[in-house]
Amino acid sequence: MRKAFRTFVLGTLALWGTPLFGAPRQATVYTVDGQKLNGAISETSFSIHTPYGTLDVPTDDITALYPGFATGDASRKRMAGLIDRLTTANKDASVRDLIAMGRIAVPQLQAAAASSDKKLANEAKAVLKKIWPTEAKVPSDGSGILCTKTMDLRGNLTFLSVRVEGSFGKKTLLKASIRLIQFGAAKAQPAMDPPDYPPAKGGNTPELELVMNDSSRLIGTADALNLDVTTDYGQLAVPLKDIISIRLGDPDEIVTRTMTLFGKLSTTTLEVKSKVGNFKVDRDKVQLVKAVLEEAGTAVAQEGPIKLDQWTDIFDGKGLTGWSEWGGGSRKVEGGTIHLSGDSGLTYQNMDDVKRVIIAAEVKINNLTGPGAGVKLTVRESPEGTYFIHFDGKNGALFLWDTKTKQSTTLKPFQVDLPAGKPCRIQFAVLDTMLIAYINENLAAEAKIDPAKALPSGKVSIGVWNCDANFHDVRVKTLR
Repeated sequence: MRKAFRTFVLGTLALWGTPLFGAPRQATVYTVDGQKLNGAISETSFSIHTPYGTLDVPTDDITALYPGFATGDASRKRMAGLIDRLTTANKDASVRDLIAMGRIAVPQLQAAAASSDKKLANEAKAVLKKIWPTEAKVPSDGSGILCTKTMDLRGNLTFLSVRVEGSFGKKTLLKASIRLIQFGAAKAQPAMDPPDYPPAKGGNTPELELVMNDSSRLIGTADALNLDVTTDYGQLAVPLKDIISIRLGDPDEIVTRTMTLFGKLSTTTLEVKSKVGNFKVDRDKVQLVKAVLEEAGTAVAQEGPIKLDQWTDIFDGKGLTGWSEWGGGSRKVEGGTIHLSGDSGLTYQNMDDVKRVIIAAEVKINNLTGPGAGVKLTVRESPEGTYFIHFDGKNGALFLWDTKTKQSTTLKPFQVDLPAGKPCRIQFAVLDTMLIAYINENLAAEAKIDPAKALPSGKVSIGVWNCDANFHDVRVKTLR
């Protein structure tokens, strides 16, 4: 009640032109009709109703706001019917009604524009051009997105309007007229829709897998219906059936079906019921909790810490037979290792292009020599692009490189603090729709691959960027 009253008062003051408490923050506001306004916004915080509870986020912590285009079930059904009729002889009435609906039709029109039905896709694109002056994507379910420095929160943004003051004067913009509010330097647009995860085994009582610090693994179910998570902006109750994974740490990383949260679980122990008995484990002894999903080879089931058996050595410690060079740095064999420096790499050519594969190597980082420095292992390397892991000994991420646009997309950042100068074993796997990385046998990161944008198959490679490193015991295993 207090939050609702506060939101009402702040919205009313903004409409009246009364300044809010706190220093205004500079922002760029993009409207749905293509306007761009640079100015100061006085709101000190924004609230978002997520599926798990309401959070109130200080404006100073926000990097971007996407208000979204929420509609009711009745409107969505009507729009679906109108879009279906775009390929009929009586399409004119549907076009007219969709244009009249305006921005609320954009999510479903964008989905239709991506349809494999070419005629429907073309008709939807033609309507979009008349009501949406940008190619920017929006969440298909109409949700809003609030991006903080650490999280992309999804739900309903509760503000009614914002007041922007700039060289154009003072302007009050209704939420319905805003496409994006960008605070600070422009950043890459977040994924508009969450990954399409397979259903969890067990339905509303999902099976969970606990990965212990000593590599023990427990699989069972839990009695709890919800997990309480305390974030910097409030407390949330996440249904257990929505959990994809939980990486225990400081903070805890909770991946749900709709968003990734950073906070602290309220529980100090984790309890599971398995076929061989019940277990009650202190959270400090658990590294990772993962949902067991129905579709084999996704999200959780993979190979655990990958064992070094049934592998193929692709470096014999003597020469670079079978490898092709790329990059402008140096590469040589020394002391039974591959020594790479600068911006250089090697692609292994003596194997067929593969879709499901693991590449592993023992890597010693000798020196980081510039920005973005680190070592790389890649999979599905092809003319279209590649998936790769980049790691500098502490910070890393899983990426998708698009050759056509010459841009990389961050799929999953991670952090593993290793002793300086010590070698580490990196294992990087690609399955049908999943990337998995292990550092020293411990799971470092997982990322879902968008099936619509997935690279088909390719080679494996190793490389460095602004870095000097040695690679040893380089192996691959093809997954059938």
